[in-house]
Amino acid sequence: MKIKKALIAAAGFGTRFLPVSKTIQKEMLPIINRPIVDYVVADLVAAGVEEIIFVISEHNLQLIHYYRENKRLFRYLKNRHKVALYDQVAQLHQQAKFTFIRQPDSAAYGTATPVQLAEKMLKNEKAFFVFMGDDFLFNANGFSESEAMLKLFEKSHGAGVITCVEKPKKEISRYGVVKMKQKDNLRFLESIIEKPTIEEAPSNLVNISKYILTPKIFAIIKKQRLHPNSHELYITDSVTTLARSDKVAIYTPRGNYLDGGNPTEWLKSNLTVARHQPEIWEKIKQHLKTLE
Repeated sequence: MKIKKALIAAAGFGTRFLPVSKTIQKEMLPIINRPIVDYVVADLVAAGVEEIIFVISEHNLQLIHYYRENKRLFRYLKNRHKVALYDQVAQLHQQAKFTFIRQPDSAAYGTATPVQLAEKMLKNEKAFFVFMGDDFLFNANGFSESEAMLKLFEKSHGAGVITCVEKPKKEISRYGVVKMKQKDNLRFLESIIEKPTIEEAPSNLVNISKYILTPKIFAIIKKQRLHPNSHELYITDSVTTLARSDKVAIYTPRGNYLDGGNPTEWLKSNLTVARHQPEIWEKIKQHLKTLE
């Protein structure tokens, strides 16, 4: 089986990065010399995805500019006999088909809304990926987590896959923690418990919002009500409902889960990636010593 389409949600305000996120959306913040979202795209493309659908704010065009051809830049470099430099960016718009859906201010806020907005483009697919744009799974050897998710999806014969990572008990209350069941040597989702106490937590596996879903999810979202406290539409609620009637397999990644959604984790992510680039890492190590 091949999954041809993926959705990446990138329409949030990024409030944990204010004031810089007032102008630069968090998905475009750099990890070394590439934006966070580009690591997500690369992993999906390595799994054979042909079209990536971005759901973006109607006010923010940065992703469009990044993933579309820049003829103005090409002409500038050509006129200065530096056209070879364009090779560094030409592959960005060539690696897949990029489609953009603008999320209007009138739409409900929340992680299920981008999926709902993309229904027309995804409803005829057997399955599709749904990722967030501000975190990623990093493997220095180029291993594609998306491809491994797809293999699990095929093996499970279910209606979806949810990706989870292990967290220490002392951190568990900050996340959505999965309750699971086991069958045929595979783990399947029963429910997601949001921010439980250590005593209430059903496992140490937390959801990191990377999914494979089928068109069954659209009917679920249509019937879904806004969360009573936040008034948002959460994809975690949608996936939990799906798991009550269909099998949703739990995937645990091989690589590092790197979060770019807040300044501390963003800095850690940069250091983790830099560690695998020797020419950069040696200079970083020397600089860190001067700070001790």
